Amino acid sequence: MIKGTEQRSFILDHKSVDEIAGFIVQFCTEKRVDRKDALRYRLSAEEALLSWIQHGFEGHEVIVSTGKRLFTPFISIEIEGEPFDPFRDLSGNYGSYLSNLLSSLNLAPEYTYYNDVNCIRFRLKVKHFNQITTLCMVLAAAFFVGILGNAVLSESVRNMILGAVVTPLYDTFFSVLSCIAGPMIFLSVAWGIYGIGDTGTLGRIGKHLMLSFIGIVFLNCALGVIYVPFIGPEFSSEVSISGSQTRSLAELILGIFPGNIIEPFLTGNTLQIIFLAAVIGIALLFLGKHTKGIAEAIDQINVLVQFLMRIISRLVPYVVFLVIINLIWSDMIMLLISTWQLPIVLLVSFIVSAVLFILITSARNKVDPMILVRKSLPTFIVSLTTASSAASFGINTDTCKNEYGINSALVGFGVPLGIVIHKPITALYNFIITVYLAKTFGIEVSAIWLAVAVFIAAVVAIATPPIPGGGSIAYAILFTQLGLPEEALAIAFTLDIIFDFFITSFDMVCIQMSLINVSSDLAMIDKTVLRTKK
Repeated sequence: MIKGTEQRSFILDHKSVDEIAGFIVQFCTEKRVDRKDALRYRLSAEEALLSWIQHGFEGHEVIVSTGKRLFTPFISIEIEGEPFDPFRDLSGNYGSYLSNLLSSLNLAPEYTYYNDVNCIRFRLKVKHFNQITTLCMVLAAAFFVGILGNAVLSESVRNMILGAVVTPLYDTFFSVLSCIAGPMIFLSVAWGIYGIGDTGTLGRIGKHLMLSFIGIVFLNCALGVIYVPFIGPEFSSEVSISGSQTRSLAELILGIFPGNIIEPFLTGNTLQIIFLAAVIGIALLFLGKHTKGIAEAIDQINVLVQFLMRIISRLVPYVVFLVIINLIWSDMIMLLISTWQLPIVLLVSFIVSAVLFILITSARNKVDPMILVRKSLPTFIVSLTTASSAASFGINTDTCKNEYGINSALVGFGVPLGIVIHKPITALYNFIITVYLAKTFGIEVSAIWLAVAVFIAAVVAIATPPIPGGGSIAYAILFTQLGLPEEALAIAFTLDIIFDFFITSFDMVCIQMSLINVSSDLAMIDKTVLRTKK
């Protein structure tokens, strides 16, 4: 038994189901798990145990283990016998692809069978400091130390600390980010493409949803060009393309093809990594069961990389602290203060996009737009106050089923899939902040540069997993590819902590509107329910 892990043994019957449920609730209380999440873990465990009883496992020994592995509390329930997954039908019979999406969001238990033992495991979500509180604490501490250092330390001492401590730590962190960025994008894109054509998993509904979601992300990101005159540097608006621009465009297109399979990861060439991922994903798709082992390996490595990203993300506040000290001691703090107009443009762009989504949905389905606004408000508020797509999952699902009248099978697949890849507001945010910081740091911007920025911002938004710290990877990739300096990352990190609340909430509204439209195309919605006032 792993150190720090507690195990209890039970004989499976209806009485022990209640005892196990009580044990789980007690552990969740000790680990400061949210009440709603604790109830969900309890109900899921009870459902699994009762399902095992119904399938002949009554009287078998059940081992319940609790503890923490790699900073994450867990609960596992094991029972010997023939393989039987008690949750196999909970995802609407869409198979492992959807189950993996739910598990990556900590919204579903994980089932495994090894050495004649059935095991279900829950990875618990524990309460953390509010992100705004964390940001305020980090900023206050950084400004205090920075100003105090300016007052009591000589310039030579400050430069020595920057050169010997701050800069090396900062560079090391971003080296780690660069190391994990390429594999993360590759795995996310390859697995996503492989999932599109898994007819046993996604079928006609999955293809329609996936293609619709991806198209909307690219379109909304491209509309970000409208805001460039308000935030970005001037660029040529001539329709004609010069010879140098033509060469640059040709180099961009041809540069997508890597010289070998290793080079893109060594150089951090995002476009080449995406190309390789697309080729391998399509190959896996066509070869089907012949490459099942490779596909499963990609999926498992993808889960591993996302887990590592969660650990790395815990270091982000400390990096922000170091970067702000560097800005203060290097007399560059005005760069941070000068971003006052960026939040205004971002909020306006978010609102405009959401209004367009609602109006288009209203026109297509002949429903009063205010009805859509009122029905989407609960999900919006939960997302806004938690900055968590997982926290709003339950109310999002209920709203889609009961308020919009969308078929439950479509909702069961579309909501978790949307949380993972349907991020039009995230893509728009990535693009706008990149253009604004390009202006701030004097990066030359051309029409081709903007086209590349739109493409990468959209792809990175789709490929970045919905986990804390995922945005760190996005900025590192975007800025490296488009020539922005590392100093820009400090501003991006700081703004991301604040705007993550707005990005998440507006993305959730967009998911609902897209699901309404897709369900209408597939004749999987009750329009009477949709048009009924809340």
